[in-house]
Amino acid sequence: MTAEAEVTDDLKHRIFLERINIFYESLSVSVFAVVLNTLLLGYMLWRPENSQAVLIWCAATLAIAVYRISSTVRYRRSSQTQREATSKRWYREMMFGVWLSGLAWGAAGFVLYDSENMLNHSLLAFVIAGMCAGSIASLSAFVEASAVYLAASLLPFMARLIGEGSSETNVMAVMVVLYLIFMTALARRVNLTVIGGLEMTYLRSRAEDTIERQALFDDLTGLPNRRLLQDRLAQALARAKRNETQAALLFLDLDFFKRVNDSLGHSAGDELLVEVGRRLQVFLREADTAARLGGDEFVALLTDIEGGTEHVVSVVRRRGEALRRAIEAPISIQGNEVHITVSIGVSLLPDDANDVDDLLKHADTAMYRAKGDGRNTLRFFVPEMQASLAKRMDMERELRGALEAGEGLELYLQPQYTEESVICGAELLLRWQHNGKFIPPDVFIPVAEDSGLIYRLGDWVLANACKIGAQLEDELRGREFSLALNVSPRQFRQKGFSEKVLAAIESHHLPRGLIELELTEGLLIEDVDDTVAKMLSLRESGVRFSIDDFGTGYSSLRYLKSLPLDTLKVDQSFVRDVLTDPGDASIVRAIISMAQTLELEVIAEGVETEAVRDFLISANCVRFQGYLYSRPIPFDDFLKLLEQEREQIIV
Repeated sequence: MTAEAEVTDDLKHRIFLERINIFYESLSVSVFAVVLNTLLLGYMLWRPENSQAVLIWCAATLAIAVYRISSTVRYRRSSQTQREATSKRWYREMMFGVWLSGLAWGAAGFVLYDSENMLNHSLLAFVIAGMCAGSIASLSAFVEASAVYLAASLLPFMARLIGEGSSETNVMAVMVVLYLIFMTALARRVNLTVIGGLEMTYLRSRAEDTIERQALFDDLTGLPNRRLLQDRLAQALARAKRNETQAALLFLDLDFFKRVNDSLGHSAGDELLVEVGRRLQVFLREADTAARLGGDEFVALLTDIEGGTEHVVSVVRRRGEALRRAIEAPISIQGNEVHITVSIGVSLLPDDANDVDDLLKHADTAMYRAKGDGRNTLRFFVPEMQASLAKRMDMERELRGALEAGEGLELYLQPQYTEESVICGAELLLRWQHNGKFIPPDVFIPVAEDSGLIYRLGDWVLANACKIGAQLEDELRGREFSLALNVSPRQFRQKGFSEKVLAAIESHHLPRGLIELELTEGLLIEDVDDTVAKMLSLRESGVRFSIDDFGTGYSSLRYLKSLPLDTLKVDQSFVRDVLTDPGDASIVRAIISMAQTLELEVIAEGVETEAVRDFLISANCVRFQGYLYSRPIPFDDFLKLLEQEREQIIV
C-alpha cells in the first residue's frame, strides 16, 4: 500500500469516528425534541375515541427515546480506545435507533390520522415535517441515516393519504413525496458540507502534527532531534540540580560510516542509521533519551544516576561500554553482514557544565579524543581536552585562511635516484609555513581530513603539482622522470576525481607518464571495483600509480594482481633497520622479489646511509629516496640539483 493510500484510508477512518462522535454528542438534544413533540402531539390529538391509540403510540415513542438516551450514556462513558475498537457497533446501533424513531413518527401519520378532522391533518403534517427538518441537522454526519429517517417518517403518512382516495389527500400525498425528495437532497448537501469541514480540520491537524514532528524528530530514525534533545537536556540538568543526582550525555559517532555509504550505497547507509537508532532505543530506559543530531552522530542521555562521582563514572562507563558492544554487533543490510564500531564521548551533568550547549560541546570534544585514541572506545571529558580542541579549531581556521589567501603553502620535492645516482623522479611533499614556523604534515593533514578541507587542499596540491611539471618540461626532456604526489583516500573517492586530474594535466599540456599518484593500501581494498575503474580510466591517459608505504597496511597479492599499478614504495620503517634487523631485511627482500615477479618498479624510502643503499642494490632494488641523497627541498633548489647533475654529465 502506498503512503498516499495509507493517508486516504486513515483520513476516512478518522472522519468516520468523528461523525459517530458528532451524532452521539448531539443525540440528547434530538431526543429531548422528540419527547417534547411526542407529549405535545399526544395532548393535541387526545380524544376519547382514539385515546388507546394515542397512549400506545406515546408509550412506544417514549420507550424508543429512552433506548436512544441509554445509547448516548453508554457511548459517553466509553473510552476513546473502546469507541475506536467498536465503531461499527456504534454505527449499527445509531442506524437502528434512527430507524425506530422514524418508524414512530411514520406510525403517528398512519395510526393517528383522522380523515374527518382537518386540524388533525394539519397538526400531523406540521409536526412530522418539523421533525424531518430537525433531523437534517442532527443527522447531518450521515446522509444514509437522514434518508432512513425521512423515508420511515414520511412514507407511512403518504400511504395513509393515498389510501383515503380523495383528491385533496392525493394532492397532499404528492406534496409529501416532493418534500421527501427535497429534504433528502438537502440532507445530502448538508452532509457533504459537514464531511468537507471534517476533512479540512483533520488535514490541518495532521499537517500541524507533521510540522511539529519534523521540528522535533529526525525524519529517518524517528528519534528526537537536536532541538528536542536540548529541551530534554535542560530538564535533566534542572532535575539533577534539584534532586542532587547526576546525568550523563553520551555523544556517539559511527567509525568509518562513509565506507558503508561508498561501498553499499546511501540506501544501505540509511538502513544502518535506522538500525543503530533502534538499538539505542532498545538499550536505554524509558526515562532516558536517544537522539540523532544528524549524519552518523547520535546522543544518549542517561538520567537520574545517584551516588558520588566515582560511582557515577563507573555506572556510566559500564553502560557506555555495553552500548558500544550492542552497536558493534553484526548488522544484516541488503544481504551483506556489516560491522560498525562507535566512538563515544561523555560529559557529566551538572559536574562538567551548567549550560546545555557547553555539555554538548564537551561530549563532542571527548568523542574526538576517543577517535584520536584509535576509535571504538569511550572517553570522558576532562578540561584539558577543551584546550586541545580550541587549538585544533584555531589550526583549522588558519589553514582555511592559508588556502583562501594562497599563502604559506608550498610543495617541496624530494629527489628519487637510480643506482647510478641519477635523478629519475621526485616526490612532492606539502609544507605549510605559519607564523615563521613549519607545521608538520602529520599535524595539519588530520585537521584537514576531519574538517573537510582535504578536498580543497588536494585540489591545490594537484594544480601546483601540474604547474611544477610544466615548469620542468624543458629540464626533463629526453629522460625518464615522474612526479609523485600523495592522494587522500577521501579525495580519491570524491565524485569527479578522475575528470579533475585529467583536466589539470591537459591544462598544463603535461607528457604521459609524468604524474604519478601515490595511494595507500587501505584505500585500495575499499570498493575495489570502483578503485580499479578510476585507476584504469586515468592510466589510459598516462597517469602512473604507486602504493605508498607498502608493507604497513593490508598488503595482499590478490589486490596487487588486479590493480593497474606501476610502483611499490618500500616503507622506511623496514628500510631503516635492514642492517640490524634480520626480519626487516627479509621483508624488504620479499617485497622486491614480489615486485619483480609482478613486473612492478620498486623505490626504497628512507635511505640514509651508503651501507643501506648497497644492501638494497644487492637485493635488486634500483631506485632510492632518502636523506643520503637529499632532504625535501623547494622547487628552485631542485632546479639547481638538476642543473648540477647536467653539468657533471657534460664534464
